[in-house]
Amino acid sequence: MFTERNEDQLITIEQLCEQLFISPTTAYKLLRTGEIKAFKLGTWKISSESVKTYIKNKCG
Repeated sequence: MFTERNEDQLITIEQLCEQLFISPTTAYKLLRTGEIKAFKLGTWKISSESVKTYIKNKCG
């Protein structure tokens, strides 16, 4: 049985932009440089955990 936990959720580019208050251009740059871990399967898939890690690293 598959159970979903918040930290395992995948978000879209649009959701990433909303969460971080950034433009799509900035979001794509963060993904291309690997600052936020993601993978592309049709469209970009970003784990919520990678966003949390990015924020922790930026905030200290």
